[in-house]
Amino acid sequence: MSNLQPNVINANIESTTPQASAVPESTSPGKFDASLIKKYPRSTRKVSMKYGAYSLSADDDTLEATQSVHISPHGIEFHTTASYAPGTLLRIHLDIPDYWQRKLRFVQYRRTDQPARFPILAKVISVESIGRRGKKKSVTVQTVSIDETDELVLKNYLQEG
Repeated sequence: MSNLQPNVINANIESTTPQASAVPESTSPGKFDASLIKKYPRSTRKVSMKYGAYSLSADDDTLEATQSVHISPHGIEFHTTASYAPGTLLRIHLDIPDYWQRKLRFVQYRRTDQPARFPILAKVISVESIGRRGKKKSVTVQTVSIDETDELVLKNYLQEG
């Protein structure tokens, strides 16, 4: 039987502690900083949207309508009467004025239909009761999936002011 040598020598392994981490706590994968939404330039622009819990069987008729309070490519804050558990995935359809005309600045293809909205997938970060009776909720969601071109359209829309 041969004597196998380990590939790693213990003296060469560096110890990492939370204080020595190069990634700030606010941007670590487990935490989301809601100020990325509120401090985004012109995040207070109202954008009409439809939203609902993500499921494979859901259709557009089950989505509820509202407006954003704060919006950025990082996430959205909006008010609703529904309550969602943190971590719930939401389907969101954003209605940006002249969406298809704005998208044509970034794409070279044409469509026979001109969509008025675009979808994103978002994860619920926090739900807070607002108002005296607590029926209305302020929901903060983090963007999980958004098309790259639609993200450019959203950024462009927010910059136009």
